Amino acid sequence: MASRESSPQEHPLCDRNVEKLRAFIRDTEARAKPRPAFCPTRLIRIGDDKGKEDICYLVIPGPDLLRDKRPLRYAALSYCWGPLEDAKAQFKTERASLPDRVSGFRPEETSPVMRDAVEVCRALDIRYLWVDAVCIVQDDRVDWERESAEMTNIYRGACLTICTPTSTSCREGFLERRVLTVNFRSKIDRSVVGSYTIRSCGAISDPRVARGVYGELDRVDTSPLSNWWKRGWTYQELRLSRRVLLFGNKLLVDFENRVWSENDEEMIEVVTGEVSAEGREDRARGAFAGISLTGQFDLGDDWMSTVEEYSARQLTFETDKLPAMAGLARMEVQGGGELYLAGIRRKSVHRDVFWTPEPRTGVAGDGDARVSFDSLIKSLNSPQPYVAPSWSWARWRGKVRFDESPAPYGDHVPVRDGDACFARAYERIDVWTSASESNPFGQVTGGSLKITSTVVPMLPRLQRQEGFDNHWEMYEGNGYVANISFDWDEPEGWVPYERLSLVLIGSYWNWSTYRIAKLNQDAEEEQDDDDTGDEADRDGEADVDMIWGEGGDDDDEDSSSESDISFEAALNRDEDADKFAYGLVVHPAEAEGRYFRVGVFTSWPKGRGGLKRFFQGRDARTIEII
Repeated sequence: MASRESSPQEHPLCDRNVEKLRAFIRDTEARAKPRPAFCPTRLIRIGDDKGKEDICYLVIPGPDLLRDKRPLRYAALSYCWGPLEDAKAQFKTERASLPDRVSGFRPEETSPVMRDAVEVCRALDIRYLWVDAVCIVQDDRVDWERESAEMTNIYRGACLTICTPTSTSCREGFLERRVLTVNFRSKIDRSVVGSYTIRSCGAISDPRVARGVYGELDRVDTSPLSNWWKRGWTYQELRLSRRVLLFGNKLLVDFENRVWSENDEEMIEVVTGEVSAEGREDRARGAFAGISLTGQFDLGDDWMSTVEEYSARQLTFETDKLPAMAGLARMEVQGGGELYLAGIRRKSVHRDVFWTPEPRTGVAGDGDARVSFDSLIKSLNSPQPYVAPSWSWARWRGKVRFDESPAPYGDHVPVRDGDACFARAYERIDVWTSASESNPFGQVTGGSLKITSTVVPMLPRLQRQEGFDNHWEMYEGNGYVANISFDWDEPEGWVPYERLSLVLIGSYWNWSTYRIAKLNQDAEEEQDDDDTGDEADRDGEADVDMIWGEGGDDDDEDSSSESDISFEAALNRDEDADKFAYGLVVHPAEAEGRYFRVGVFTSWPKGRGGLKRFFQGRDARTIEII
């Protein structure tokens, strides 16, 4: 059944809407706490000092614009560049055209999406506008890297971010309310003919849209959301913005946890991102928005969820994978003396490297493509282009998950939540990436993870889990050892399993899960010797200098909440109690002595698996994963 609400106005910038928006901006700015003055390197000034509004200038704000020590009021535009041909043809600034932009240009010369943004600024008395295509010199790599590193400040410093879900390209505006004309002929009197003109009236048939559950929709190809919701760059632009004016089927305002939907009388408060009072989601219907991401920004333990959501987004250039979320990364690690290494947080490296590709997201980013072992190794040995090291989620072209099960029936590693106590299980780890000095959170040209830990060759007996093409169980004789998830999912083709190895990264403990393992242990140890499997062997070691290192500490547990019973308490009840072990699956690279990450494993304390039963007591060795 469709959900119903009030209709939008004939034009988004009608007098009623503009009056409301101006009042909201005044009220929000009056409530705002003082913040440090920030001004982008360049801004588009709308109009001149003589009152002419039909001309724009690219300006470099000087001391005269900041003389009152208050932040300069400007709006930022968040939009889709569109297909490559549209992006190439759009109005932009390059080194050759920079003088022309400074000397002045008319709005009608610009791309339609920018033209509409200028109209919005005029209506709301905002004199300055930031648009990436014009305010960044597009063919100057140094300028591009420097400015892309400022996205946090640019979007958080804007008095307003104009978001454009109804525009799929820079060549499409967002202010025109689209209508549909339907011809008809009467079935009663065939001479009666005419037409209906239809436009959106706020009725949404999909209950997920009505509830604002857009994360679910983004995961399916039939999503009704526009391209703006699916693009990589727009993800952080929305997340970083303090105040959003979103042009969807209806106008939606999200100003620092207060929201308004077109034709509502007043804004409503949203407490800590939750729906309050009568249900904020009702007022978000039809506006293509329903999630409060502005205002209080604190990724905290939600970094992994942020990466999961972002990794599902699309990018025209794969090399933008890290730059397009550099602003979010800066917010995550700033102030804590933290290092950020190609999408991996230094202090959480033992958890952040444990990611898995979502099924059927391929090397080429095709949601239906399967990835073979050969294509995976080829893409790692000769990446075109290079995006990130093999151990970083950023190198995968498609959606990734943390807390994902290498065993599809619940045998997962809860790295994303606080349900388990985690400990590092390596002796030492050193991580290095090469990033630009102007943007350490952006694109990298190389990286290495050198680890001293237990490295175990893949055992000969592997059994594929029924119904899954990349989930396996490894056995030693008849005894279970580990669940394995490979980064490829093409079941056909030869795979040299004997060249694969397991690298121990960490351990975790959860009493409830341990009890499940104990219940299943006897049954699994009685499995038939004749289960199908493939053989495996062992290889490799390496050495390289690093810029960051730390020693492993099995007592350094980073749990956010304790399990039902601590491991020590469990030992008092069961002297055979053991921790869960997890880590990476690696394969030799063409570069001698180096390896690629090609999967993950988790070893339950059942059968012959677990930290103590299978891994402890073995000699450690040092390998380099690139």
